[in-house]
Amino acid sequence: MLEKNHFLFFLLSIFLTLSSFLFSWSGHESYTYLVVKSLSMNLDKLVEIRPYTYKETRIYNTKYYYTDDFAGQRKFFDPMNDGKFPPDPAPVDGKLPAWQILTIYAQFPDFGMDEELNLSPLQSLIGNSQGVRHMRYKLGLIEAFEGDKSFLYFVDMSKEAFAKGDEYWGYRFLSYALHYMEDLFQPYHETPGTFWEVVRSLMDKKTKNLLNNAHYTYDNYLAYLIHYSKHSEEVRNLIINTPKRRIPSNYEAVINEVMMYGYSRFPEVHKHIKAAMGDILIERIPTIDDYKKLEAEGKLDGLYKVTKEIIVVMTGTIKAFLESYLTTYAHK
Repeated sequence: MLEKNHFLFFLLSIFLTLSSFLFSWSGHESYTYLVVKSLSMNLDKLVEIRPYTYKETRIYNTKYYYTDDFAGQRKFFDPMNDGKFPPDPAPVDGKLPAWQILTIYAQFPDFGMDEELNLSPLQSLIGNSQGVRHMRYKLGLIEAFEGDKSFLYFVDMSKEAFAKGDEYWGYRFLSYALHYMEDLFQPYHETPGTFWEVVRSLMDKKTKNLLNNAHYTYDNYLAYLIHYSKHSEEVRNLIINTPKRRIPSNYEAVINEVMMYGYSRFPEVHKHIKAAMGDILIERIPTIDDYKKLEAEGKLDGLYKVTKEIIVVMTGTIKAFLESYLTTYAHK
């Protein structure tokens, strides 16, 4: 039994080594805007900006845990954003619509609040703390990272705010929760590679580079599809028109289903990423021009097909969660 545990820890250590600096989908703000604006409920209601008055049980890098409002500044938009979409108007008379709060803070957790912290003894293996909160790995009896706990934590914070009559922070905390749920639909947030690739990466720098860059490549692909792809209109319409799915009423069960789904799609995504990108992944992360060239050559067709399927499940799940949650806690 002791030898088995040593082996599991060794294997997990390899997985964690490959997790360094790998965090999330790109384009959370754009994707979330399309989801929120297509819900069957009105989120145009104006919400008064309220000061932050909460005592939290989590620690953050306070240098980056901003609590002021930044509406109208595009401050927390993804670097791959095209600078035009989604809209981010300035507040009027200290108020902004609920959809805007949910949208502009959806990328916020990637801007430093989870960095440079002491969260887990395992984080020494990856050299940072942000991955601890944005991913969820499971290997045998050993579990690592807490992306699911991050989602549930901010759902609870949102509930607390709405219960106090603080709609602003109710929506803002909910936006943070959406970030982590969206992250866990990204298959590379459940595993960094195949078993033998992970083992080989210990001795082969090219394999390690390939796995790291493959993760970044798929992170960026969602933002590329929404903003720059020849399929952008189709993708936006797909997100808008996808109906909500049936989901468990228990939020812990929901996020567990999300993680299981992300993990199940990894083999297909990983296969298509490697086939399309080839040796690029050994050297660097693809650029927007790389995506455009490969797309024009038809080399992204397989990846696009799989990603559309993931988008449908992710969008249907998030819409169902939001409509259930907001009906219960925000729209009483």
